Amino acid sequence: MKTKQPSPANKGTFGIEKYVMTQERWKAIQESKKRFLEDKNYDPRDCSYMNPCVATSLLRCRKMGLNPYQSFLGHRLKPDEFSIVLEENRLLIDITKPLVNTFKNLAISTGYGLYLTNNKGVFLLHEGECLSMQTDDNPLVGMLWDEKTVGTTAHSLSILYQHPVQLIGAENYSQALKNVVASAAPILGYDGKVIATLVLAQVMIDEPWKDNYQKLCSNTLGLITAISTAVESQLKLQKSFSTLKMANETLEATLALIDEGIITIDRRGTIMYSNEEGRRIFKLKPDQVGQKCIREFLRDDSRVMALVEKGESVTIEETINRDQEDERYIINIQSIMDKDTLELDVALLTINPAGKVNVITTNRAGAVARFFFRDIIGKSDVFNKALIKAQFYAKTSENILLIGESGTGKELFAQAIHNQYNASGPFIAVNCAALPRELVESELFGYEGGSFTGADRSGRPGKIELAEGGTLFLDEIGDMPLELQGVLLRVLEDKHVMRIGGKQYKKVNFRVIAATNQNLRKMVKEKLFREDLYYRLSVLAISIPPLRERNGDSEILANYFIKKYSKRMGKKTPNISLTVLEMFRKYEWPGNVRELENAMAYAVINGRLDFIEPADLPEDILLKFDFEPPVEFNYNKNIDVKMDGFPSLTTIEKNAISQALSKAEGNAILAACLLGISKSTIYRKLKEYGIRHK
Repeated sequence: MKTKQPSPANKGTFGIEKYVMTQERWKAIQESKKRFLEDKNYDPRDCSYMNPCVATSLLRCRKMGLNPYQSFLGHRLKPDEFSIVLEENRLLIDITKPLVNTFKNLAISTGYGLYLTNNKGVFLLHEGECLSMQTDDNPLVGMLWDEKTVGTTAHSLSILYQHPVQLIGAENYSQALKNVVASAAPILGYDGKVIATLVLAQVMIDEPWKDNYQKLCSNTLGLITAISTAVESQLKLQKSFSTLKMANETLEATLALIDEGIITIDRRGTIMYSNEEGRRIFKLKPDQVGQKCIREFLRDDSRVMALVEKGESVTIEETINRDQEDERYIINIQSIMDKDTLELDVALLTINPAGKVNVITTNRAGAVARFFFRDIIGKSDVFNKALIKAQFYAKTSENILLIGESGTGKELFAQAIHNQYNASGPFIAVNCAALPRELVESELFGYEGGSFTGADRSGRPGKIELAEGGTLFLDEIGDMPLELQGVLLRVLEDKHVMRIGGKQYKKVNFRVIAATNQNLRKMVKEKLFREDLYYRLSVLAISIPPLRERNGDSEILANYFIKKYSKRMGKKTPNISLTVLEMFRKYEWPGNVRELENAMAYAVINGRLDFIEPADLPEDILLKFDFEPPVEFNYNKNIDVKMDGFPSLTTIEKNAISQALSKAEGNAILAACLLGISKSTIYRKLKEYGIRHK
């Protein structure tokens, strides 16, 4: 009865204790091998003592026509082929060689041979002289020994089954190996696949079943398995080291590109690591990292180490002293605690100049000037005079006061002036009328952490600080509380600001553009606005004319807004009727350009025809011209007219208006055109007859 053919997946086939060599087993194996060599029809799997994996391999070799009696074993790789193999396995060889050298003297003195092969069966290195076919003229290293070239061997089966294997004498396919005991163990790579084998070969004694020899064989297999495991561990360590090295190099390169200082300190404050920017901030040489303490660079009242020792993770503003020069920095502290002791391990500090952080904060808050002079629309003479003056003033760094009614475009002018002079700097806008009175001071001047209930622990820069290097736009300056006007004046004169709860002034440099729709001169006389602040702000004043004084600009702006909102809503751009244009010329536009823009957005949304007609305008505008707001009319409903005799003129007129409205889809202006009557007439008739329309 044939034994079931083993599967390579069955890694437990070979074991140290499973096949103990007894005299009976040895003789049965020898007899089975003899019959295998003499009888081509003999199946060694019929022998119950023969390892089924070995028997299956013997059959494969015979089927391939491999000669078991050949004296020269294997296939020698060409020099260039072997060079490639060596290069592919360089790390493996470098790791294995020291371990093999440890057993070198033992191997040479006892007649053992210790060999390393790759996962194809190519010999990569050896120590000792066991395999007799190896000579100086024909070294074993560089030879390919696999099942196709040599037949059944311990290392070929070890590669196949990914398990330690020991073959004794007759279990080898080649008769040249009939007196060799070979123990092989696989070396697994990072992915769990075989990348190599280690082989320990020895000359077999005449009676291999004896107890002492069996113990020796078991120890031999255990030894080679232990060495292969050690090689695997070294490979994993090397992989981890390489990964960590690569990660460290990547981290170093990344941190070098970051334009903010990054350092780590221990609980004593010693700077343990610093990137390039961190070394620049503290003026450290590379060899000073690990030697210097951060306390050397901080003021006596610094909170950094106190927060670090508490394990806090906060952002604060601190003064760093470098060569007797003080500079303000924003420091983000991230304390890293030991999980076991809950004590501070290290603290990571991210350091940025306060001015730079203010710019970043400003940009994230969206305080960016988007408009340029080319974006400002208008061709009237009076408007162009204001525009030319603004362009001229923009070339200076002096403060500017913009005067104009609400909706005239004061902030548009402010942004354009800023972008003309210093587009790269921040544009900080503050609406003095929109802020609650009690928040104006903290919003303008900022505050230190813990200055008042509800304050951010790390403090917060004010709008004045955020405007550093750029423009501070104070809209509705006339609504600034009188008590704060003096503080603002002092900042403008001294160019220094102190936060609420702060102890030191910070130097600032920015331009002020103020805007108002009030008569500041009158407010000065009424003691509602400081005279000295007025003159400080109004070094250069620009009056922006209201829309009603800008002859022809209402039509230009209306067309611009119609195109803008038609495109936004995916609608065809309508034209403006002559009637509407005439209305625009006569209308006072109390809300100025802002009101005109809103009106055009309304008209585009509600209009259904190719022309913007009066009926498409907001009610506020229509009522100024004695137009009644449109009334609802169901223009889809057919008019049922029954004529009993001759109809009256009233009936005919009413039906004519109804039918015209139906054709005009409820639009009264278009219906009036169809009937050849005036708009005022049709609205009067609609009211008279009680006809509802859209």
